[in-house]
Amino acid sequence: MFFLSSLFLLLASWSSIMTTGLEVEDFLPRVKQNLTNITWAHAVNNQSYLNTTLSNDNVNMIEADVVMGTLFNDSKIIPIMAHPPLNASDLSLEKFLNQTKEFNLKANTTKTTRKGIKLDFKSTDAFKNSTKIVKNFDEGLFPIWINADILPGPIDANPPTVDSKEFFQGAKLFLNSTLSIGWTTNYSGSATGAYNSSQIEHMIQVIQVNNVTQNITFPVRAGLAALSIDLLMNLTEQVPNSTLTIWSSDGDCVDIEKLRVLIKENGLNKTFIDVPSELLEQLHLNDLPNGGSPLRNFVWFTGLAMLILGFGVKWW
Repeated sequence: MFFLSSLFLLLASWSSIMTTGLEVEDFLPRVKQNLTNITWAHAVNNQSYLNTTLSNDNVNMIEADVVMGTLFNDSKIIPIMAHPPLNASDLSLEKFLNQTKEFNLKANTTKTTRKGIKLDFKSTDAFKNSTKIVKNFDEGLFPIWINADILPGPIDANPPTVDSKEFFQGAKLFLNSTLSIGWTTNYSGSATGAYNSSQIEHMIQVIQVNNVTQNITFPVRAGLAALSIDLLMNLTEQVPNSTLTIWSSDGDCVDIEKLRVLIKENGLNKTFIDVPSELLEQLHLNDLPNGGSPLRNFVWFTGLAMLILGFGVKWW
Protein backbone atom coordinates (compact mmCIF):
# COMPACT_ATOMS: atom_id res chain seq x y z
CA MET A 1 0.00 0.00 0.00
CA PHE A 2 2.88 2.32 0.85
CA PHE A 3 4.46 1.54 -2.52
CA LEU A 4 1.27 2.45 -4.41
CA SER A 5 0.87 5.69 -2.47
CA SER A 6 4.47 6.66 -3.16
CA LEU A 7 4.11 5.75 -6.80
CA PHE A 8 1.11 7.98 -7.34
CA LEU A 9 2.87 10.84 -5.57
CA LEU A 10 5.76 10.38 -7.97
CA LEU A 11 3.38 10.33 -10.91
CA ALA A 12 1.69 13.53 -9.80
CA SER A 13 5.02 15.27 -9.26
CA TRP A 14 6.36 14.15 -12.65
CA SER A 15 3.23 15.31 -14.45
CA SER A 16 3.39 18.72 -12.79
CA ILE A 17 6.96 19.44 -13.91
CA MET A 18 6.53 18.31 -17.49
CA THR A 19 4.61 21.42 -18.52
CA THR A 20 4.05 24.96 -17.33
CA GLY A 21 1.36 27.56 -17.75
CA LEU A 22 -2.19 28.42 -16.82
CA GLU A 23 -4.70 25.65 -17.48
CA VAL A 24 -8.08 26.69 -18.90
CA GLU A 25 -9.89 24.49 -16.37
CA ASP A 26 -8.10 26.30 -13.52
CA PHE A 27 -9.16 29.67 -14.93
CA LEU A 28 -12.71 28.44 -15.56
CA PRO A 29 -13.36 25.90 -12.77
CA ARG A 30 -17.02 25.57 -13.70
CA VAL A 31 -16.02 23.38 -16.68
CA LYS A 32 -15.38 20.64 -14.05
CA GLN A 33 -12.75 18.76 -16.06
CA ASN A 34 -15.05 18.65 -19.09
CA LEU A 35 -13.26 20.76 -21.69
CA THR A 36 -16.08 20.27 -24.20
CA ASN A 37 -18.04 22.79 -22.10
CA ILE A 38 -15.72 25.58 -23.25
CA THR A 39 -17.45 27.98 -25.65
CA TRP A 40 -15.81 29.98 -28.43
CA ALA A 41 -16.04 33.20 -30.40
CA HIS A 42 -14.21 33.27 -33.74
CA ALA A 43 -12.46 35.85 -35.88
CA VAL A 44 -12.76 38.58 -33.26
CA ASN A 45 -10.72 40.90 -35.43
CA ASN A 46 -12.28 44.33 -34.97
CA GLN A 47 -13.07 46.65 -32.10
CA SER A 48 -16.84 46.36 -32.27
CA TYR A 49 -16.82 42.56 -32.23
CA LEU A 50 -14.30 42.50 -29.40
CA ASN A 51 -16.53 44.76 -27.29
CA THR A 52 -19.52 42.53 -27.97
CA THR A 53 -17.63 39.33 -27.23
CA LEU A 54 -16.14 40.54 -23.96
CA SER A 55 -19.61 41.45 -22.70
CA ASN A 56 -21.05 38.07 -23.71
CA ASP A 57 -21.21 35.79 -20.66
CA ASN A 58 -21.72 32.77 -22.92
CA VAL A 59 -18.19 33.00 -24.37
CA ASN A 60 -15.14 31.51 -22.62
CA MET A 61 -12.45 31.65 -25.31
CA ILE A 62 -11.86 34.35 -27.93
CA GLU A 63 -10.14 33.32 -31.17
CA ALA A 64 -8.58 36.06 -33.29
CA ASP A 65 -6.18 36.24 -36.23
CA VAL A 66 -2.86 38.09 -36.31
CA VAL A 67 -1.30 39.48 -39.50
CA MET A 68 1.08 42.25 -40.38
CA GLY A 69 -0.79 45.33 -41.60
CA THR A 70 -1.90 48.83 -40.80
CA LEU A 71 -4.50 50.44 -38.63
CA PHE A 72 -7.04 52.58 -40.46
CA ASN A 73 -5.65 56.08 -41.17
CA ASP A 74 -2.11 54.97 -40.26
CA SER A 75 0.65 53.80 -42.57
CA LYS A 76 2.85 52.06 -39.99
CA ILE A 77 2.98 48.26 -40.46
CA ILE A 78 2.44 46.44 -37.16
CA PRO A 79 0.76 43.24 -35.89
CA ILE A 80 -2.98 43.74 -36.25
CA MET A 81 -6.11 41.65 -35.89
CA ALA A 82 -7.30 40.57 -39.34
CA HIS A 83 -7.69 37.47 -41.50
CA PRO A 84 -5.92 37.22 -44.86
CA PRO A 85 -6.26 38.64 -47.41
CA LEU A 86 -7.21 41.66 -45.26
CA ASN A 87 -4.28 43.70 -44.03
CA ALA A 88 -6.00 46.66 -42.34
CA SER A 89 -8.00 46.86 -39.13
CA ASP A 90 -9.15 49.16 -36.36
CA LEU A 91 -7.62 46.84 -33.76
CA SER A 92 -3.93 46.18 -33.10
CA LEU A 93 -2.63 43.09 -31.34
CA GLU A 94 -1.39 45.20 -28.44
CA LYS A 95 -4.77 46.88 -27.97
CA PHE A 96 -6.55 43.52 -28.23
CA LEU A 97 -4.38 42.11 -25.45
CA ASN A 98 -4.62 45.21 -23.29
CA GLN A 99 -8.38 45.34 -23.50
CA THR A 100 -8.77 41.64 -22.71
CA LYS A 101 -6.45 41.92 -19.72
CA GLU A 102 -8.32 44.93 -18.32
CA PHE A 103 -11.64 43.16 -18.79
CA ASN A 104 -10.44 40.05 -16.93
CA LEU A 105 -9.09 42.09 -14.03
CA LYS A 106 -12.47 43.80 -13.63
CA ALA A 107 -14.33 40.50 -14.11
CA ASN A 108 -12.76 39.19 -10.90
CA THR A 109 -14.86 41.70 -8.96
CA THR A 110 -17.95 42.00 -11.19
CA LYS A 111 -18.47 38.19 -11.42
CA THR A 112 -18.79 38.30 -15.21
CA THR A 113 -17.40 35.47 -17.33
CA ARG A 114 -13.66 35.82 -17.76
CA LYS A 115 -12.10 35.15 -21.17
CA GLY A 116 -9.11 33.31 -22.47
CA ILE A 117 -7.72 34.02 -25.94
CA LYS A 118 -6.35 32.08 -28.88
CA LEU A 119 -4.06 34.04 -31.18
CA ASP A 120 -3.93 32.49 -34.65
CA PHE A 121 -0.74 33.64 -36.36
CA LYS A 122 -1.02 33.66 -40.13
CA SER A 123 2.64 34.13 -41.09
CA THR A 124 6.15 33.80 -39.71
CA ASP A 125 6.56 37.55 -40.05
CA ALA A 126 3.44 38.23 -37.99
CA PHE A 127 4.60 35.84 -35.30
CA LYS A 128 8.16 37.19 -35.07
CA ASN A 129 6.94 40.78 -34.84
CA SER A 130 4.45 39.84 -32.12
CA THR A 131 6.66 37.96 -29.67
CA LYS A 132 7.74 40.98 -27.62
CA ILE A 133 4.16 42.24 -27.45
CA VAL A 134 2.74 38.90 -26.33
CA LYS A 135 5.57 38.42 -23.83
CA ASN A 136 4.35 41.49 -21.92
CA PHE A 137 1.03 39.74 -21.30
CA ASP A 138 2.40 36.24 -20.60
CA GLU A 139 1.78 36.61 -16.88
CA GLY A 140 -0.58 33.74 -16.20
CA LEU A 141 -3.48 36.10 -15.49
CA PHE A 142 -5.66 34.57 -18.21
CA PRO A 143 -5.17 31.75 -20.74
CA ILE A 144 -3.27 32.70 -23.88
CA TRP A 145 -3.00 30.15 -26.68
CA ILE A 146 -0.35 30.66 -29.34
CA ASN A 147 -1.72 28.99 -32.47
CA ALA A 148 -0.07 28.21 -35.79
CA ASP A 149 -0.10 25.50 -38.44
CA ILE A 150 3.57 24.59 -38.39
CA LEU A 151 3.60 21.34 -40.39
CA PRO A 152 2.03 20.19 -43.68
CA GLY A 153 -0.96 17.91 -43.18
CA PRO A 154 -3.38 15.64 -45.03
CA ILE A 155 -4.68 15.66 -48.59
CA ASP A 156 -1.90 17.53 -50.42
CA ALA A 157 -2.12 20.45 -48.03
CA ASN A 158 -0.30 23.70 -48.69
CA PRO A 159 3.04 24.33 -46.97
CA PRO A 160 2.77 26.03 -43.55
CA THR A 161 2.94 29.83 -43.53
CA VAL A 162 4.63 29.76 -40.10
CA ASP A 163 8.10 28.23 -39.96
CA SER A 164 8.33 25.64 -37.18
CA LYS A 165 11.89 26.58 -36.17
CA GLU A 166 11.01 30.26 -35.92
CA PHE A 167 7.84 29.39 -34.02
CA PHE A 168 9.53 27.30 -31.34
CA GLN A 169 12.38 29.76 -30.99
CA GLY A 170 9.96 32.60 -30.29
CA ALA A 171 7.61 30.45 -28.21
CA LYS A 172 10.35 29.90 -25.61
CA LEU A 173 9.50 33.39 -24.35
CA PHE A 174 5.97 32.34 -23.40
CA LEU A 175 6.31 30.37 -20.19
CA ASN A 176 2.65 30.72 -19.17
CA SER A 177 0.98 30.27 -22.54
CA THR A 178 -0.35 27.15 -24.24
CA LEU A 179 1.07 26.21 -27.62
CA SER A 180 -1.64 25.28 -30.11
CA ILE A 181 0.30 23.60 -32.90
CA GLY A 182 -1.19 21.82 -35.87
CA TRP A 183 -1.03 20.88 -39.52
CA THR A 184 -2.24 22.60 -42.65
CA THR A 185 -5.15 20.77 -44.29
CA ASN A 186 -6.80 20.64 -47.67
CA TYR A 187 -10.25 19.28 -46.97
CA SER A 188 -13.68 20.38 -48.08
CA GLY A 189 -17.08 19.16 -49.17
CA SER A 190 -17.24 15.39 -49.58
CA ALA A 191 -13.47 14.88 -49.37
CA THR A 192 -12.17 12.09 -47.13
CA GLY A 193 -8.77 11.62 -45.60
CA ALA A 194 -6.86 11.15 -42.37
CA TYR A 195 -3.69 12.12 -40.56
CA ASN A 196 -0.93 9.61 -41.23
CA SER A 197 1.80 8.16 -39.05
CA SER A 198 4.59 10.25 -40.59
CA GLN A 199 2.69 13.47 -39.85
CA ILE A 200 2.14 12.44 -36.23
CA GLU A 201 5.75 11.31 -35.82
CA HIS A 202 7.00 14.56 -37.34
CA MET A 203 5.02 16.54 -34.78
CA ILE A 204 6.37 14.48 -31.89
CA GLN A 205 9.89 14.90 -33.24
CA VAL A 206 9.77 18.70 -33.48
CA ILE A 207 8.38 18.92 -29.95
CA GLN A 208 11.17 16.71 -28.65
CA VAL A 209 13.94 18.47 -30.56
CA ASN A 210 12.80 21.89 -29.36
CA ASN A 211 12.49 20.81 -25.71
CA VAL A 212 8.99 22.20 -25.37
CA THR A 213 7.87 22.62 -21.75
CA GLN A 214 4.62 24.57 -22.21
CA ASN A 215 1.18 23.00 -22.24
CA ILE A 216 0.28 21.82 -25.74
CA THR A 217 -3.01 21.39 -27.54
CA PHE A 218 -3.21 19.87 -31.00
CA PRO A 219 -5.86 21.43 -33.27
CA VAL A 220 -7.16 18.63 -35.50
CA ARG A 221 -9.82 18.86 -38.17
CA ALA A 222 -12.90 16.84 -37.21
CA GLY A 223 -13.40 14.94 -40.47
CA LEU A 224 -9.75 13.91 -40.60
CA ALA A 225 -9.47 13.23 -36.88
CA ALA A 226 -12.45 10.85 -36.90
CA LEU A 227 -10.48 8.57 -39.23
CA SER A 228 -7.23 8.86 -37.24
CA ILE A 229 -8.25 7.66 -33.80
CA ASP A 230 -5.33 5.39 -32.94
CA LEU A 231 -2.71 7.81 -34.24
CA LEU A 232 -4.14 10.77 -32.33
CA MET A 233 -4.47 8.73 -29.17
CA ASN A 234 -0.82 7.77 -29.55
CA LEU A 235 0.05 11.45 -29.96
CA THR A 236 -1.63 12.60 -26.75
CA GLU A 237 -0.23 9.62 -24.86
CA GLN A 238 3.33 10.41 -25.91
CA VAL A 239 3.16 14.15 -25.26
CA PRO A 240 2.63 14.74 -21.51
CA ASN A 241 -0.45 16.71 -20.45
CA SER A 242 -1.42 17.44 -24.05
CA THR A 243 -4.97 17.87 -25.33
CA LEU A 244 -6.82 17.81 -28.64
CA THR A 245 -8.79 20.74 -29.98
CA ILE A 246 -11.25 19.36 -32.52
CA TRP A 247 -12.35 21.96 -35.06
CA SER A 248 -14.31 21.92 -38.27
CA SER A 249 -15.42 24.16 -41.10
CA ASP A 250 -19.00 24.41 -42.30
CA GLY A 251 -19.70 21.70 -44.85
CA ASP A 252 -16.90 19.31 -43.84
CA CYS A 253 -17.74 15.64 -44.22
CA VAL A 254 -17.51 14.12 -40.72
CA ASP A 255 -18.13 10.56 -39.51
CA ILE A 256 -20.11 11.43 -36.37
CA GLU A 257 -19.90 8.04 -34.68
CA LYS A 258 -16.15 7.71 -35.18
CA LEU A 259 -15.60 11.24 -33.92
CA ARG A 260 -17.59 10.37 -30.80
CA VAL A 261 -15.31 7.36 -30.30
CA LEU A 262 -12.24 9.61 -30.49
CA ILE A 263 -13.69 12.07 -27.98
CA LYS A 264 -14.68 9.25 -25.62
CA GLU A 265 -11.29 7.53 -25.85
CA ASN A 266 -9.28 10.71 -25.43
CA GLY A 267 -11.57 11.89 -22.63
CA LEU A 268 -13.77 14.95 -22.14
CA ASN A 269 -11.08 16.21 -19.77
CA LYS A 270 -8.51 16.22 -22.62
CA THR A 271 -10.62 17.33 -25.58
CA PHE A 272 -11.70 20.83 -26.56
CA ILE A 273 -14.53 21.04 -29.10
CA ASP A 274 -14.66 24.01 -31.47
CA VAL A 275 -17.07 23.08 -34.25
CA PRO A 276 -20.15 24.59 -35.93
CA SER A 277 -23.37 24.36 -33.90
CA GLU A 278 -24.96 21.81 -36.26
CA LEU A 279 -22.08 19.36 -35.81
CA LEU A 280 -21.96 20.03 -32.08
CA GLU A 281 -25.61 19.06 -31.71
CA GLN A 282 -25.06 15.82 -33.63
CA LEU A 283 -22.23 14.77 -31.31
CA HIS A 284 -24.54 14.49 -28.25
CA LEU A 285 -21.63 15.12 -25.90
CA ASN A 286 -23.82 14.86 -22.82
CA ASP A 287 -24.13 11.14 -23.54
CA LEU A 288 -20.37 10.57 -23.30
CA PRO A 289 -18.65 9.54 -20.05
CA ASN A 290 -15.75 11.60 -18.72
CA GLY A 291 -12.22 10.45 -17.98
CA GLY A 292 -11.08 8.67 -21.16
CA SER A 293 -10.52 4.98 -21.72
CA PRO A 294 -9.69 3.11 -18.46
CA LEU A 295 -7.39 0.73 -20.34
CA ARG A 296 -5.46 3.55 -22.01
CA ASN A 297 -5.18 5.39 -18.67
CA PHE A 298 -3.80 2.23 -17.05
CA VAL A 299 -1.26 1.75 -19.85
CA TRP A 300 -0.19 5.40 -19.63
CA PHE A 301 0.31 5.32 -15.86
CA THR A 302 2.10 1.97 -16.00
CA GLY A 303 4.51 3.21 -18.66
CA LEU A 304 5.22 6.41 -16.75
CA ALA A 305 5.77 4.48 -13.54
CA MET A 306 8.31 2.23 -15.24
CA LEU A 307 10.08 5.28 -16.60
CA ILE A 308 10.30 6.92 -13.18
CA LEU A 309 11.45 3.73 -11.49
CA GLY A 310 14.24 3.34 -14.00
CA PHE A 311 13.20 0.26 -15.96
CA GLY A 312 14.48 1.70 -19.19
CA VAL A 313 11.23 2.67 -20.95
CA LYS A 314 11.86 5.43 -23.46
CA TRP A 315 9.37 8.32 -23.25
CA TRP A 316 9.61 9.36 -26.86
